[in-house]
Formats: sequence, C-alpha cells, structure tokens
Amino acid sequence: MKSSSNQYPSNYASKHLSSHFQLLRYLGFLLLLAFGVTIGMIISFYYKSCTISLQFSQFSLSASQKPPPVSPPPPPMLQPIKRPKVSHVSHIAGLKEFLQPSHVIHDMSDEELLWRASMTPKIHDYPFRRVPKVAFLFLVRSNVPLAPLWEVFFRGHEGYFSIYVHSHPSYNGSDKSPLFRGREFPVR
Repeated sequence: MKSSSNQYPSNYASKHLSSHFQLLRYLGFLLLLAFGVTIGMIISFYYKSCTISLQFSQFSLSASQKPPPVSPPPPPMLQPIKRPKVSHVSHIAGLKEFLQPSHVIHDMSDEELLWRASMTPKIHDYPFRRVPKVAFLFLVRSNVPLAPLWEVFFRGHEGYFSIYVHSHPSYNGSDKSPLFRGREFPVR
C-alpha cells in the first residue's frame, strides 16, 4: 500500500507541471502571433506611404533565360492633321444645357468650366442652384393604397420629389387623389 500512495503525488505533480508547460507554450505562440501581426501592420503602413515600382525582370530565376533585346519599332509616318474649318457659330451653349450638350462652343465662366471639367468635382458647390429630388414609383393593381397617408407625407415638400404610378394594364380608372392624377405611365 505504501508504494501506491507514493505514486499518486508524483503523477499529480507531473500532470500539474505538464499543464503549466502547455499553458506557457500556448502563451508563447500567442505572443509570437501578436508580434508577427504587429510587424506586418507596421510594414504594411510603411509600404503604403512609400511608392515603390518593381520590375518583373528583378524576379527572374536565372539570368540565362533572358529574351533577346527587342529592336524599337520604326517611327510612324507623320501626316498633316486635317482640321475642319468653322464657317460661323450658329448657337452658343450655356450652363443650362450642361446635361445635354450639343455644341462645343460655350459662354461659361472659368469657375463653371473648372467644375464641369473635373470628373469628380473638386469644387463641391454647384455654380447654379440645384435641388436634389427623390423619385417614388408606385407599382399597383388599381388605386394607390393609403393615398391619403401619402398626401400627408408629401405635403410641404413640393419640388423635392417626382411621383410615378405604374398600374396593371387592365386598370382603366384614375386616382381620386389629385397628387396621383396624371402620374401614370403606360405599360409597353
């Protein structure tokens, strides 16, 4: 019996120590992972702020596989540029025709030209008064449901919305509400 009681504390101690070593091992891996992520983020931010141009020829595996140098192409033949002759100006477009330009000649100021020339406007203010609108499309089988509620919703906001009613082709009636009257468009 004495021998069995002596084995119990040694097994307990060895299991206890091995669990501590496993915990220390996991903490070591966790610290190593955190260190790697931190270094990766630092390098990422460093390279994001620097612009580096790498050439693919630097990554070639062997120098013997280089292709022979390519001779430059012959220079293109120069031809005189033909310019159309403008006889007279028939119409000068203004900023109001910005959405549907039809002529190249204009009477815009430098500020208007700068705004129009930028693909994403660098000048955030429009050179004219612009009112944004929201379009409401009602897909209905007959009359617009809850029309009185929609009238209350739209009241006081005239000019800020467009309303379109798309009803079933078999429906021939018109809405009793003046807000939705004349807003239907036919089905094709």
